[in-house]
Amino acid sequence: MKPYACHNRPPYRTNYKVQDGYWDDDLQRIPKLTSVPFRMSNECNYTWTELGKTDQRCEGCKWRKPA
Repeated sequence: MKPYACHNRPPYRTNYKVQDGYWDDDLQRIPKLTSVPFRMSNECNYTWTELGKTDQRCEGCKWRKPA
């Protein structure tokens, strides 16, 4: 059985660029970007569930939390 796409994935980035309005020019609107921190957990939260504790496709994943 193939592992999930999240299996041993690279770590998430710590910040993301998102649009925060526009700079108004006479001829065009230029997007204004700002950096926001990544707030989700890097670890796998699926392994805390009953299904995740017994899922064979998660075996050996570096993001799996210890039981």
